[in-house]
Amino acid sequence: MLVFAPQRVRFDSTEWTDVSLIAVDRAASREAVEWTDLGPHPTFADVPEQRTTVRVVRRLDRGDPAAPTPGQAGTLAFEVSPAATEAGRRTHSAACVVLGVRHELGIGAKGPTATQTIELVALSTDGAADPFAVWE
Repeated sequence: MLVFAPQRVRFDSTEWTDVSLIAVDRAASREAVEWTDLGPHPTFADVPEQRTTVRVVRRLDRGDPAAPTPGQAGTLAFEVSPAATEAGRRTHSAACVVLGVRHELGIGAKGPTATQTIELVALSTDGAADPFAVWE
């Protein structure tokens, strides 16, 4: 899932402002692939374990003393609507743990620029349920 300019983003009790995008990636943590003696192509594949990671990219105007730290746990929630209106607005949320925080600095046409990328891992409530819940 890729969300550009979500309306509202919160992590635990802190609101994150100036979020330009949120990317939710899902990847196999463990895979089972099997072949037969009949040819070079797999005949069976399964992904018994998967990992859901989330990247949040923010534009920064100044330092953030309340920036998250690796290991910090909380609920990530963000609101999305197709036309940036109340119509069709949905909230996505998941329990997450911060894996890392990275800053990139640059020089733009209007002077210095800074972005903060926060990487999180989403946690399932019981191991079988999808980490993200969606409601209107």
